[in-house]
Amino acid sequence: MIYPRWLKLLSRADFVGSAGLYVTRDHLFLVRLRKDLFRLSVVEEEVREIGSGGGGPMRRQLLFEAVRSLLPHFHPAKEPLYLCLSPDHAVAYQISLPQVAEENLAQVLDYEIERVLPFRREEVYYDFLPLGRKADEIGVLLFAVPKKILDEILDVLLAFDLRPERVEATPTALSNYLLFCDGESTGPAVVLGGENQAWEMTGLHTGGQGWKQRPEILFTHWLPQAEWALGPGRELFHGILREDPKFFGWGTIQDFLSAVNGESVSVTDLLTLGKDRVAPNKGMADSLFIPAAGSALHGLREATFSVNLLPGAIRKKERAIVSRLNALLSVLLLVGLVVWGGSYAVKDEIRLHQLERESGKIAPSVEALRRQDEELTRLRNEISFLSRFRERRGEILRVLDELSRIVPNSAYLSNLRYRDGTVELQGNAENASNLVPILERSPLFKNVGFNAPSNRGRDNRETFSLKAEMERPEEKTPKP
Repeated sequence: MIYPRWLKLLSRADFVGSAGLYVTRDHLFLVRLRKDLFRLSVVEEEVREIGSGGGGPMRRQLLFEAVRSLLPHFHPAKEPLYLCLSPDHAVAYQISLPQVAEENLAQVLDYEIERVLPFRREEVYYDFLPLGRKADEIGVLLFAVPKKILDEILDVLLAFDLRPERVEATPTALSNYLLFCDGESTGPAVVLGGENQAWEMTGLHTGGQGWKQRPEILFTHWLPQAEWALGPGRELFHGILREDPKFFGWGTIQDFLSAVNGESVSVTDLLTLGKDRVAPNKGMADSLFIPAAGSALHGLREATFSVNLLPGAIRKKERAIVSRLNALLSVLLLVGLVVWGGSYAVKDEIRLHQLERESGKIAPSVEALRRQDEELTRLRNEISFLSRFRERRGEILRVLDELSRIVPNSAYLSNLRYRDGTVELQGNAENASNLVPILERSPLFKNVGFNAPSNRGRDNRETFSLKAEMERPEEKTPKP
């Protein structure tokens, strides 16, 4: 998931310290870093000589004395310790595996490690970084350290109750340092340098401005000076030049550049580059402290690549580091979200009460308008009725006139009803059946018929109830 840059920067705000220890064949380089909110600084740096002569108990004793002399210079309880091993101790190999191995990379490497390394599997500690896919293969950068070397270092540290959080090699430590100091750069980059007459080249892609561009290590090579002179190192370097990367140097970089035989290469000194980011007040005295500083970036949550060569038996469970500052910021953010979300309900309730009050104020006016609307509807209905009655008034007169002309004198009408073009007649006559043909012959009526049975009374007269429809003028057919 891609986060906005300001949110990612805020998540790294902290007040915390860490220590990095770079272990070479004959020296220990200690760097203490401190983060104050977003600002990093070098608190202290110390170097101790171990001595390259001797081995076994002699070297262990020298290492013991060197570590003991460093104890007054950092606080293990407050500052986690991170180790970086020089190429004299830890090796890195780039290997290719079939793409189908990607889902079970750790298990495949466990079987392949003896084929790749000049050690048996039970003689080394190792870890790896995926390098991405190429054609139908997947690249893997394998880091390994002989158990006897790392166990000796860890035993000495544990004698002083020092338990490292992580152990890594120089390629990842230097890459993390470069990416932190020059995080705005994009494209390919190569870190050159080394010590003890051996040089190391680490290539990486620093990422880009796109949403999914992430930094990745492309390769790493370590060659003693003697092998460089024989040609393999020179060939590797000239192959890298064709990619036109940015070069960054550390350690004995000048010796390396001299061996290039005048090749025009522009190299940025990592020590100078880091003064603005890692050591604004106190610069590191020597670039050989850079691997220790790069390793210490893990404790400040500023590292990009994570490799851990610690034995599994003593490796601490990986967990997200949440500082007190981040916890406070998270709580404040959560409270803000709750208040922000709850404010909508409060605003809605307030608005509802306002609407109820305004509705109560205009309710009498609405009721008066409703009564006026009902009265207006009643008047409109009366007007419509009267209008229709006026329009039918001529028809009623015609009906009365026609009935008075054709109804015989022996018949009497007691009730007459006219509605929607229909005339209903009630009354009595000597013979009610004679009335039907009389009405049918009238040009004003049609469809004449009884709508109730006729009854003859004691006076020998029949009551009748007739119904007839009005003949419309347009319905009359012209006589031929």
